[in-house]
Amino acid sequence: MAYTFRLPDIGEGLEEAEIIAWLVAPGDTVERDQPLVEVLTDKANSELPSPVAGTVLRLGGVEGDRLRVGEVLIELDDGSTDGADISTEANQSSVTVTDAADNSSSVEKTGPSESVTETTTAVGSTTARVKAAPATRKLARQLDVDIARVSGSGPGGRITHDDVRAAVVPVSAPSHPGEEFSTTEDSPSPIGEPVTTDTTLGQMAHGRHPLRGIRGVVARNMAQSWSDIPHIHTLDEVDATLLMDLRARVRSMDRPGAQAVTPLTLAAAATARALRRYPMVNGCIEGNPADTIVVHSSVNLGIAAATSRGLVVPVIRDADLLDLFALAATISEVADRARAGKLTAADLAGGTFTITNYGALGGRWALPIIPPGQAGILGLGTIADRPLAIDGRVEARPTLPLVLGVDHRLVDGDLAEAFKRSLMDDLAEPLNLLVGS
Repeated sequence: MAYTFRLPDIGEGLEEAEIIAWLVAPGDTVERDQPLVEVLTDKANSELPSPVAGTVLRLGGVEGDRLRVGEVLIELDDGSTDGADISTEANQSSVTVTDAADNSSSVEKTGPSESVTETTTAVGSTTARVKAAPATRKLARQLDVDIARVSGSGPGGRITHDDVRAAVVPVSAPSHPGEEFSTTEDSPSPIGEPVTTDTTLGQMAHGRHPLRGIRGVVARNMAQSWSDIPHIHTLDEVDATLLMDLRARVRSMDRPGAQAVTPLTLAAAATARALRRYPMVNGCIEGNPADTIVVHSSVNLGIAAATSRGLVVPVIRDADLLDLFALAATISEVADRARAGKLTAADLAGGTFTITNYGALGGRWALPIIPPGQAGILGLGTIADRPLAIDGRVEARPTLPLVLGVDHRLVDGDLAEAFKRSLMDDLAEPLNLLVGS
C-alpha cells in the first residue's frame, strides 16, 4: 500500500520549501533513511530521508516547485497491506540539514535505471560501485571532478555534494578566514589590497530563466521588505584613524581570536552595544495587518555574506554577550561554513538586526534594504583616506562611511540619529569596545 510522505516542518517555523533535486525516480527501490530529495528553505538546503523502505510510486512535484508544509512530497509502496500517511510531526526529527545555498536545480532526464544512485565503473581489474545522485554527478561534471575517485561520506558510502566540492583543488584562499565578506580592508585604498573582480558575477545565458533557488528567495524577501517596510536612511562618515590603529594592535596580540579581528568585528561589537542602549531598534513590527511591536530580548546579528552560491545572511546569536575576540572568532567560523556551503537553516534564522559590508567589494555608499522581520540594517563602506577638517585644517585620514536604514513605523528620526551617534562614538574611540559599557 502507499505511504504518503508529506513535506515536514524542517524547523524555525518555515512554511514552504522549493524542490531543488530529486534523488530518486518513480520505480526506484529505496531503503529507510535513504535521501529522497533536496529542498531549499530560506537559502539552506536539506536532504529529506525516506521514512520507510519500499518503491517510489509518485513524486509530489518537479524541480523548482514550491510546496507548503503538509503537502504531498512523495508516495511510496512499502509492501504493507494497510496504507498510512506519514505526517509532518512524525518525520520532523528525521530531517538532516546538509548543505547551504546550493543552487543545483536540475536532475538529468534519464531512464529508470539511470536514476538509481549507483553507477558502475571499471578500475583496473576490479569493479567499483559509485553511489551518487544524478544531481551530484552533474555537479561533479560542472566542477571537473572525477566522481569515481571521490570518497563518499553519506549513508552506505553515498557521495554527497560536499564530497564533490571537497575534491576540488582550491585556486586560492583568503589570508584570514572570512575576510572576503567580513572586513573593509580588501578595498581599493592605501589601507588594503585592491579588490579582485569576480568574472563569474552577473553571468547567465541569454533567454528566459525560472526565478528559483537562492535568487528566488532573495527576490521574495526583498519584494516583501520593500512593500511592507517604510524605509528611512541616515548617512554619515567616521574618522577611522583609531579604529585602524586598534585593529593593528589587537592583531599583534598573542591570544585566540586576535588575528580574526577586522573592521567588521569592531563595527559588529559597536552595533551590539548600541542595540542594548536602544532596544526598540532591536525590535520589529508583526501582524497582517501590522498590529504588534516585538522588542527582542536577544541581540542576534545577521552578517550579510556574498558567496559563490548567492547572498546569505548567517546569524551571530547573543552577539552582545561575546567579547571582541570571541565575536571575531565566531564571525570567522561562520564565514568558513558559508564559503564551504555548510550553513543550516538554523544558522540563517532568528536575526534581529543585520550588517552588510559592501565596502569589502569597493563600495562607498548604498541604501540597503531591511530584511523581513527586522527594523534596521547597517551598511558599511570602504575605509579609505579622505579629506577631513581637523582643528581648522584639512587632513587626509582613513574614514568609514556608514548608512543606517530603519523601519519608520517603529523608529523615528531622533532615535535613528541617537543610535547612529552611539555607533560612531564607539567606532571613533574603539577602546570603548574593550572596556565595556
